[in-house]
Amino acid sequence: MEVLLLLLMFSTVVNGVLLTTTALVGEDVTLSYSPELSTDLTETPVKCYTDKMLRTNDFVFKKDKPPKDNSKLLSPAYRGRTRLSDEDLKRGIISLTLYNVTRADEDNYNFVLPSGRYMIALLIGAVSSANISLEVRPDCSCLVLRCESVGWYPRPQLSWWTDGGLRLPAVTLNTTLDPPGLYTISSTVVVERGQGARNYTCRVHQERFDQTRETEIALCEDQFSVLPPRPHQHWGLVPVPMLVCALVVVLGIARRNKTPKSSDCNEEQTSAFKLLVPDQNSDTRVV
Repeated sequence: MEVLLLLLMFSTVVNGVLLTTTALVGEDVTLSYSPELSTDLTETPVKCYTDKMLRTNDFVFKKDKPPKDNSKLLSPAYRGRTRLSDEDLKRGIISLTLYNVTRADEDNYNFVLPSGRYMIALLIGAVSSANISLEVRPDCSCLVLRCESVGWYPRPQLSWWTDGGLRLPAVTLNTTLDPPGLYTISSTVVVERGQGARNYTCRVHQERFDQTRETEIALCEDQFSVLPPRPHQHWGLVPVPMLVCALVVVLGIARRNKTPKSSDCNEEQTSAFKLLVPDQNSDTRVV
């Protein structure tokens, strides 16, 4: 996953109102709040824990007075990943930095001071680059473009576009949730022969964090003449509509070959009927 820029929207619970901080996977985030005491908080004890720790004895951060080693009290997931700013404490501000955030860090963070308690909700997002691969299908007079992007949260949307701003209908669109809690999205689109040179863009967008990643591929008519070494190796990428179309054509040809023309059929049936039924005006008898 590529290195992501940090999004910050600082807020906290003030008079019962929950404010939020947002960040992207892989970056550092600071949970900051000023209790408006206008006093030096250097010697003030501070405890921080998440909602998931409510029924445990773990902490994200714990500062006592007098100071002592609380590393054994911290959750293993947060050891060595937090820092409380001494500079901000002198100005009466609580600023807890969390390094290299992951999807598992998304939670409500509860801060407890002698003067009161407050909460900051941390929302974690994840984005990733998109990659396009090309499959040549000269037997079907088309190209198949496949776009895949691994490592998104929340679930993103994928769309195909031409350089003229035309949105293309996707043949397939699949989204899966990986064990780390990140989404993988993939899609294929068919480009027919004869459309000329054109650029095609795969766009992946996540609405909550307003994140978009795009990748582009340029096609030309010469690429339709390229034959793959073993066409059957790429059979899995042939779109369903093309298979259905091919099946209809094959069945149509087979049916046409098996079914005689109506005039011939009527003539043959008439001849056969004459062989079995005697002429009413003839003396011939059928034995």
